[in-house]
Amino acid sequence: MSSHTNLHCKVEGDIPIDLKIPNHSSILVISKSQRYLTHVFHKYPAKFIPEYPRWAIKKFAGDKTNLILDPFCGSGTSNVEAKLAGYNSCGIDADPLARLLTKTKTTNLNEKKLLDIKESILDNIHKIKKEKKIPENYKPFELWFRPDVVQELLGLRNIINEISDKKIHDFLLICFSSTIRKVSNADPQLVLPKISKFMRIKEENGRTIDVTKTFSKVLETNTKAILDFSKITKSSTSVKILGTDSRKIKAEDETFSLAVTSPPYLNAHDYVRAHKLELFWLELIKEKEDLGKLDRKYIGTEKFYVKEYSDIPQVGIKQLDKKIKLIQKVDQKRAFIVAKFFLDMQTHLEEIHRTLQDKGHYVMFVGNNIVRGNVIPTHQYLSDLAKKSGLKTELHFSSPLIKRMEVQAGRKDSGGFIADDQVLVFRK
Repeated sequence: MSSHTNLHCKVEGDIPIDLKIPNHSSILVISKSQRYLTHVFHKYPAKFIPEYPRWAIKKFAGDKTNLILDPFCGSGTSNVEAKLAGYNSCGIDADPLARLLTKTKTTNLNEKKLLDIKESILDNIHKIKKEKKIPENYKPFELWFRPDVVQELLGLRNIINEISDKKIHDFLLICFSSTIRKVSNADPQLVLPKISKFMRIKEENGRTIDVTKTFSKVLETNTKAILDFSKITKSSTSVKILGTDSRKIKAEDETFSLAVTSPPYLNAHDYVRAHKLELFWLELIKEKEDLGKLDRKYIGTEKFYVKEYSDIPQVGIKQLDKKIKLIQKVDQKRAFIVAKFFLDMQTHLEEIHRTLQDKGHYVMFVGNNIVRGNVIPTHQYLSDLAKKSGLKTELHFSSPLIKRMEVQAGRKDSGGFIADDQVLVFRK
């Protein structure tokens, strides 16, 4: 790779870190807090820090008429930064919550209309008509919510669904979604829903749950954020969702000047399980079976039938195929998951090559993995696949240690967070 170096920094206290990029005049400035404007919306696993796409956009996006893509848009961080910089952008994600969140965080709202609706809701929120009869399809969720909380949530959602303005309705749904975990029996500090020992102790000590107060607080915070965002961005600067699959990008050849993303982690995050309560309450899934169907659509999924991983395909990278064989000796399914991930990413990289303009860039912030004791340098293999797809690796460096919201088994014991992100800059 050209311009390859490892720079290790980390954020300390409240002091921003200036990370000088090798052989480049630009500087990547990392601050401790990334919660400003609509970046404050909603918790999201492995949330992309805004400094990453901001740096990439400033360095590689070019003319303001150019179009930017985040093919794994997640919580919409790249699209927010693109709009703040004055660029039209597109996003793709398999997660319906991610698509709704990205669109909502980047949609300008009318201040008077939003404030009028907000005040009306806050004035009447304590008069919510609780649904006395809990529908049958909510019974499986009795583990996660007290019956009175379910009744209040149903009543609150009914109020939101009465809002006819689609943009404000979606904004309120995101506020509602941000409330779900906070009023559930699950530990809000953990990514995957779990009733931890910490939460059981809180229950024993008489935990109080106030749905309306929790929602009201989220609504106030998010209202300020979206109105501030709306004041400094143009409604004419568009953000378009291009579907659900970055292996089949719904765009013409040479559409984008820049693609920037943090791709899925290999076997690190279960987004469907992490969001299952929100997906259910937002009615983005209807039945428990829908969770499994949705999970299978993700690159990096672990949901495969036994017959699917009876044979392990080769990726075509000698070193990687050797590692897959080592993993196969102890875990057939895990070996298949690794192979399938890289084969899917190869298809994705071919699509990026097709849709990038000549001399366009693709900037990726990649986390490496350990699978059954085998270190998988994901960035290295992605660079190899990019080369096969016609993309040249122009730059590679390591980013600072940034604590993200990682998969955790408990409040103390966790899956660990990735030590650093490998930054790859490809050029067509």
